[in-house]
Amino acid sequence: MYFSKTLLHSVVTAFAMSIAGAATAGDGPGIPFELGQVNLRATLDAAAGAYSLKNAQFGNGSNSRTGTRAGGRNWYEGAVTPGLQFDVGDDDLGQIYGRISAVGAMTRGAGEAQATSTTSDHPEHFGIEDAYIGVRFGPSLGLAESAIDLSVGNQPFVVGDGFLIANGTADGGGRAAYLLGPRAAFERTAIARINTAPVRADVFHLQGNVDQVLMYGNDGPDTRLIGANLEWFGSKTEDKGRLDYAERKWYLGLTALRVYEADRLFSFSGSKGGGDAAANRDGLNVLSARAGGSFIPDLDAFGIYGEYAIERNGRGSGNGGSVDAEAWYLQPQYAFGDLPWAPVLTGRYAHFSGDKNTGDTTDKSWDPLYSDAGPRGSTTWTQGLIYSQYVGANSNLNSYHVGLQAQPIEGTLSLGLAYYRHKYDEPSQAGARSDELMDEVDLSATWTTPIPGLSVSPGIAAGMSGAGQRQALGLSDQADRTMWLGQIVVNYKL
Repeated sequence: MYFSKTLLHSVVTAFAMSIAGAATAGDGPGIPFELGQVNLRATLDAAAGAYSLKNAQFGNGSNSRTGTRAGGRNWYEGAVTPGLQFDVGDDDLGQIYGRISAVGAMTRGAGEAQATSTTSDHPEHFGIEDAYIGVRFGPSLGLAESAIDLSVGNQPFVVGDGFLIANGTADGGGRAAYLLGPRAAFERTAIARINTAPVRADVFHLQGNVDQVLMYGNDGPDTRLIGANLEWFGSKTEDKGRLDYAERKWYLGLTALRVYEADRLFSFSGSKGGGDAAANRDGLNVLSARAGGSFIPDLDAFGIYGEYAIERNGRGSGNGGSVDAEAWYLQPQYAFGDLPWAPVLTGRYAHFSGDKNTGDTTDKSWDPLYSDAGPRGSTTWTQGLIYSQYVGANSNLNSYHVGLQAQPIEGTLSLGLAYYRHKYDEPSQAGARSDELMDEVDLSATWTTPIPGLSVSPGIAAGMSGAGQRQALGLSDQADRTMWLGQIVVNYKL
């Protein structure tokens, strides 16, 4: 499995889903206590990471914000998230619940090694993360426990496996801890979850957590959207799938999003006429259909996952460029449960459209919105320890992935081996002639120590540039270098 940003976001995702689902303040990690009729639980997540990357940008180097170039970087990150959650009431009549948390984070050393490092100036930041309140009920209406769940405030939210919606806050910059990625909450949310079986639904309002000053002008657009999600599913155990993605044996889902306001033009094609220069996220419509899980009777070891999504915005050049983009993926996997170490073999092809003609008024480059690691962890949308963090995004990309995960010691030690071949969908968008972007090999491990809540995750990765990437960077074949990454991350959950 992967680690650092991917692992921590997967932990945050799973924790958030349990809080927003059937869990109460008296369940899960942390220290429970009571104040009269109110159940409370104090929580604490902490992480620290050490990173070293050599031959940044395949030998082209990594610049600081002041323009100082470094061929490689060594740096350190730390993050701590204290929190307090509560619930009051009972399962029959309903519960009022809520949570408040804050994130303190810092980066030291040379800063992360993107083309322009956003953390080379040793940032540190402390701020509120979660601040939400909700009510859930069901039996009083003849429905299951927590069948109706209504909440408002700042909170994390995930749709499906995170292909569209998973992370509402960017890390790095003045927020620090770019790789650990301790933040995920959206702002000003209003979420209605209808947790019935075998059909469940979400209706939601989300706003990205944006601060251009804190992020040195590199944050995403200040985006407000509304959406609806509908899922038909089967549960692995009883009806638990209505509350937890991981408990769904199989599912079919439909999602619709409408961006009703965004504060600036934004595109991954890097063109389209002015401003931050690109297409028009304001007014963007997104539709997706997905399926996943084990569909074949008596063959639970075989699973297949896929999603197809389109983005459309017809407002035209008067309000920025129009949008006509698509993305999809197909991912089969097989779990060899009877073999030693219980290996799981995964393959995936993923397509995120690019823009062949960046000079017209229609942007065809896929906007990944708020995609992130998601509840399936390393097999979802942080595609490679090197590519996803230092090279590119899930846009103008055709990605081939093969992964193998194993557990030499079940519940204690897991290993992961992953290979990626990334290609440009439209090389000309990147200023290249060849579609060969890069190849990457990742080797990772996670050791769950005997100390409750403490895990250690080391890993190494190598990234080799393709001809198209060298053309985009202006690198000669003689100047090209393999990118090497080594890192170790320690996570603790009280």
